[in-house]
Amino acid sequence: MRFNQKKTSIIVLLFVASLLIVLPIQMVKAQTTTTVNVTPQTSTPVVGQTLTINIQLNNVQNLYAVDVTLNWSTSSLSLQTNQSFVGTSNGVLNNPTSVVIDTASQQTGEYHLVATSVNPASAYSGTGTIATLTFKVTSAGDSNLTLASTLADYAPGGISEPIAHNDLSGTVDATVSSTSSSSPTPTSASPTPSIPEFPMVATFSVVVVLSSAIIVLSVKKIIKTTSVSGIKPQR
Repeated sequence: MRFNQKKTSIIVLLFVASLLIVLPIQMVKAQTTTTVNVTPQTSTPVVGQTLTINIQLNNVQNLYAVDVTLNWSTSSLSLQTNQSFVGTSNGVLNNPTSVVIDTASQQTGEYHLVATSVNPASAYSGTGTIATLTFKVTSAGDSNLTLASTLADYAPGGISEPIAHNDLSGTVDATVSSTSSSSPTPTSASPTPSIPEFPMVATFSVVVVLSSAIIVLSVKKIIKTTSVSGIKPQR
């Protein structure tokens, strides 16, 4: 009975060790989610300045078509230029490509791009720029850069399916002047020391190493205890 209890303890410890190894791997996979995002996501330009916005695609696999729409506030942003990067070295989609829609309207505050690869193009995988837009900031205030997109995969001889991803919109907080009207009064308080961030993956690596060491020592102790308890004293 005592031997079975020791054996069960070893199995439990090994199971815990496997969890400590699998969980960090799953977290790393979660960090590579496909996204379409406005870059920069937050900007604070000054009225009269030109603002450059990129629509960026990150960590996609097996891409064959894109449908992207960006909306902005026409009261504070005036579109100057727009350019798509379909089939380019730093863009998205492999050639040959077909651009179905590539329009921009300052009146409605909307940019719309629909493009697809065509046979015999292969599927696109990776990270690239979908489009770049430049605006002139015409008035102070906030403006949302609202993004909506659909991504389709490559299905030879079949029907393409949507690619799961996250759309990350942006915001613009325009100001009248780049300098404030009055300088802040310096204070004598000592600066608060910053605490360096420790990457999540590194943290889990340390946990795995320490936990593995504890498990190995525990298993050795259990085996040693079992061996010692199995020796009967001689009379």
